[in-house]
Amino acid sequence: MVFSLKPNIFYRSCHNVRMITVIGGTFSKLHKGHKALLNAAIDTGNEVVIGLTSDEYVKKNKVYPAVPYSVRYRALYNFMIKRTKRFRIRQIDDRNGNAPYEKDYEAIVVSPETYPRSLKINEIRVSNGLPPLKIIRVPYVLAQDLFPISSTRIINGEIDTNGRRLAPLKVGISTRNEAKINAVEKFVRRFVKNYQIIKNENYDLKTQQPFNEETMELATKRAMESLRDNDYSVGIESGIIYEKFSKRYYDVHYCVVMDRFGNVTRGMSSGFEISDHIVDRIKHDRTFSDAYSGHFSVTELDQAEGIIGKLSNGKLRRIELIEESIRNAFIPRLDPDFYDSTYTPP
Repeated sequence: MVFSLKPNIFYRSCHNVRMITVIGGTFSKLHKGHKALLNAAIDTGNEVVIGLTSDEYVKKNKVYPAVPYSVRYRALYNFMIKRTKRFRIRQIDDRNGNAPYEKDYEAIVVSPETYPRSLKINEIRVSNGLPPLKIIRVPYVLAQDLFPISSTRIINGEIDTNGRRLAPLKVGISTRNEAKINAVEKFVRRFVKNYQIIKNENYDLKTQQPFNEETMELATKRAMESLRDNDYSVGIESGIIYEKFSKRYYDVHYCVVMDRFGNVTRGMSSGFEISDHIVDRIKHDRTFSDAYSGHFSVTELDQAEGIIGKLSNGKLRRIELIEESIRNAFIPRLDPDFYDSTYTPP
């Protein structure tokens, strides 16, 4: 049985016997994510047992210098004692501690990262004739940069314990279009004040006017070519999408966002219909801009205004569609637990 909880939501046992909620970790730098897990354990109403990994375990399994057990113990103790007296801290020498074998344990609190391990623990418990633990899964606590807060990132100087970005957030984008750069910068600025936008102009696309799936492919290629050693990379492509039901063509902006951890998210803008005679012109090796300009004898289109600006007499602008695609591509990053495919519902 799995419970996916936001922090500070109560789960209380209805049994009249001593029940224990267990939580384990290294807790090298006690941060907001750790505190969310600990608060969720306290809110079960059970006694809380915290398995704290030993110094030997940290030396073998962590990439950063070990924070002494005594320091980690004291930080945990000081946090817990202000909230409850019903807790114990135990030293453990492996990832599972005694959770697979302790009969008094009723529930386990985990993050999305440690959730798969809790499933393995329950498999071992069942094989040993013990009931499975109720799994309370607490969503990631995100830093300003929309990556989960972690001790590793704190020790490396990227963020502080509250998730505030310390090192500049590096965002790459493959484009020669200033409107796209401005749209990316505007979005990033909403979350992080300390950032760098790195423009990549060294890219080659097989076509200047993509249709249908080509739009997604070129946006992906743009993102791939600007990732490099950046935290994020953004690829934005406008293309012509055919919609079978209406049998009409629509102009749509497609955005792909990649990050240094290998995650990829995507989003689209709303689309507006294109007339058939313009589509015919586009199919003769022209871009949408060339076809529109040739038909209406327009000498130059402003990158931020775009064709939609001309069609709407300035009421709508292309940059708004670009911004919409970027926003939609980042939506899965605002609540990664909702989009996590490893989650097993209760």
